[in-house]
Amino acid sequence: MSRAIARVARAGVATLAASAALVLGLAAPAAAHDYVVDSTPSDGATITALPEAWTVTANNPLLTLEGNDGAFAIVVTDADGLYYGDGCVEVTGATMAAPAALGEPGEYAMTFQYVSSDGHTLSETYAFTYAPEGDEPVTEGSTTAPECGGEPAAGAGGDDDARGDGAASDESATVLAGVAWIGGGLLAAAAIATIIVLANRRRPAGD
Repeated sequence: MSRAIARVARAGVATLAASAALVLGLAAPAAAHDYVVDSTPSDGATITALPEAWTVTANNPLLTLEGNDGAFAIVVTDADGLYYGDGCVEVTGATMAAPAALGEPGEYAMTFQYVSSDGHTLSETYAFTYAPEGDEPVTEGSTTAPECGGEPAAGAGGDDDARGDGAASDESATVLAGVAWIGGGLLAAAAIATIIVLANRRRPAGD
């Protein structure tokens, strides 16, 4: 009788182990967001020439669905909070790209947002330095964020040149906040999904 009970117990443990492995194997990919594997520029880089495009490449194809074009964004600003580029983003597979434009040499930031293959909207900001070694086209920065296909944004000039550091900081905060809330519905869904995942991880095993 003891041997029979032992065999049943071993079989039960093996079944539980197999079930746990299956559950963990299915849950791991669902909980893992995509991540950036390459970009132009990289975070903290110094670029010596204007590239053809700003690019961000993830480890999986980006999730492009009808109606979610606004969830993809690449916004470049300088230290004064001025915007550069036309606001257009093209997504191809795992890469999104935007035409590159910059003004004078100096410090810049590229803020980008994309939809991960698991449906979550992710965003980051990369700081970089522009130090051209040759003659490069100089674009006039804009005081307003560009919209793809919209009217050309007003350039910096006149009274804008006299803006204080406080105004520049306010505009930097505005662009980051604006990009962070692109595709608000997707962001809300991502927040809810995160709460569910954290709750499941913290739930006692006996519940």
